[in-house]
Amino acid sequence: MRWSDEDWKRFLDNMKHLSVESVSMPAALYILVFKAPDNRLFLNLYWETVRYIRFAYLMVRKDQAVLTDQELEGLSREEVISLLGQTFETLYGRITADLLSFIAQAQDEFDLGDMEQVPFYWNIYRKRPQMRYTLVSRILREIERGDYPRGTYLPSLPCMAQRYEVSFNTVRRSLSILDSMGITRSLQGKGTLVLAEAEKADLANPEIREGMKLYLDSLQLMTLTIKPVVQYTLENAPADAVEKLQYDVRQLGKNRNSYKIFEVVLTFIAENCRLNLVKECYNKLRELIVWGYPIALLRLREREFHMEYNDMVAQAGRYLDEGNAEAFSGSVKEFMGREYQEVRIFLESADTRQ
Repeated sequence: MRWSDEDWKRFLDNMKHLSVESVSMPAALYILVFKAPDNRLFLNLYWETVRYIRFAYLMVRKDQAVLTDQELEGLSREEVISLLGQTFETLYGRITADLLSFIAQAQDEFDLGDMEQVPFYWNIYRKRPQMRYTLVSRILREIERGDYPRGTYLPSLPCMAQRYEVSFNTVRRSLSILDSMGITRSLQGKGTLVLAEAEKADLANPEIREGMKLYLDSLQLMTLTIKPVVQYTLENAPADAVEKLQYDVRQLGKNRNSYKIFEVVLTFIAENCRLNLVKECYNKLRELIVWGYPIALLRLREREFHMEYNDMVAQAGRYLDEGNAEAFSGSVKEFMGREYQEVRIFLESADTRQ
């Protein structure tokens, strides 16, 4: 964890002087951890989840012990973190058990068994123009899968506004972003052309930089979380869904587009994970991942991009066919981690050249 000595010292000092108005020690630690990587999605998801579950674990209970200098003396950072983990389990394990017991009792008492769960919505664009970025993501995905072939024109502005149920202005702004990404070119009196070859993206454009930053953040978030998510989904998905995933992964090699492994796996999670909150999160991450499409076209030609991942995807497919969910999910994590590092280096290099 990339904490400065100053941040760690400030955290320890706050931990020793908690008041009834403070957040709990574990919550304070989580906030510090999520801030460390400069990844806005971490804190965003954390607070959106807190808002959704409305679980008052941020409060300091009156019986909560405050760690003293004597208890902390001589402990390393890892030991302090371990101690906080034990504190969290002690403080909130009992509260969680009581809450789940109450829910079960209420379901029986008030016949709530058939009631639908309140859905979780992850608003990743808080204080951002959500509709514009969402539409760009959708059009990018449709271009990538061939709905709008290269060298053809996108539908007219009125047709797109009607199809996507957005305003003319939203379509205009979205097309402007696609032009700046080097994916399309708007031609006066003709329409918007999907370019046969991607042009250089305008990485100085604030909207492009925002989208690329969200893409990079999403890769980092998935690198840290996707292994258990894929493994859980595989082990609990219907047999026909797993068979479809096996078929889709095999087709990536045959069609020479192994780089689409990200889309295939994220679609599988979004459609088959039994945990609604995880499904919502990964559906939103799938929306962000298509922002990497222009970067892929700039970094490597499609054939080279396919070859870069071909061997890894083939091995992952063998793990999947063998029913080895743990090995397959580990391979997916490796894909994500590799792509995160490659994209981060590419964008840093692009910044240097500008």
